[in-house]
Amino acid sequence: MSIDFWGDMIYLIFGLLAILKIFAESTEVMELKMTAEKFIENHPSFTTGEFADALQKGVPGIGRSTIYSILKKKCDSGEISRVSRGRFVHSARKDYSYELSETAKDIVALIRENYPLVDFQVWELYQMNEFVNHLLAKNTIFIEVENMLDESIFNLLFKRYPHVLHNPSLDEYYKYAGDETIIVRKLISEAPPPFGQYRQASLEKLLVDLFGRGISGSILSRSEYRAIYEDAFQKYNINQGKMFRYARRRGIEKAIRDFIHEETRIVLEDDK
Repeated sequence: MSIDFWGDMIYLIFGLLAILKIFAESTEVMELKMTAEKFIENHPSFTTGEFADALQKGVPGIGRSTIYSILKKKCDSGEISRVSRGRFVHSARKDYSYELSETAKDIVALIRENYPLVDFQVWELYQMNEFVNHLLAKNTIFIEVENMLDESIFNLLFKRYPHVLHNPSLDEYYKYAGDETIIVRKLISEAPPPFGQYRQASLEKLLVDLFGRGISGSILSRSEYRAIYEDAFQKYNINQGKMFRYARRRGIEKAIRDFIHEETRIVLEDDK
């Protein structure tokens, strides 16, 4: 037989091997997908280890990096959510978002223009109207700024807005507040990071701050807390690890846990 014949045969064999490899890889991908989806469907709550064990049992030899990649894709798609370190849930909940008022957006733009490197977060009292039984008639915009720069931000905003207060007491707030009051105060260290282009405070932070001794823990009636917590936990993905780390930093973790256990129908992940 000619050299050309054997060359063609070798080329054909390598081509067939390549096709078989692609087929095997696509089959493995399909098995991984089916195994992952079946596991998530049957486990409303699970840990990384449980997920990894199920996938390695269904598709032996799968690497940890592949498992982590699958988890990340599931989280990014919204199919599952991480509620604490190494624990996930499968639910119809969504990530929290809120459309800020135009005044709040203008404030963010002004701060960025003058202090582009400052660390700050913003939230509005009107955000809580989604959760409370008695709607709030007047809005308050909170600008929480890293230590040592809160006074500079206050001076900046005071030049443009009529009702700006710097870390007021509750009495000062009720005495000087207007229809749209702006409060500038220090950002507590280790606060959960903000989200979105306007550096909005996370829902986890807002839930914790209700139990603080400051204004945000005094404006709303304590009788509203149950509705706020239950509605928030029912509708949105709450990162409980993040929430309780911040509560621990503020020294109010036990108060919040006791409230949840004794006054709400919420079942925390570490209680399951």
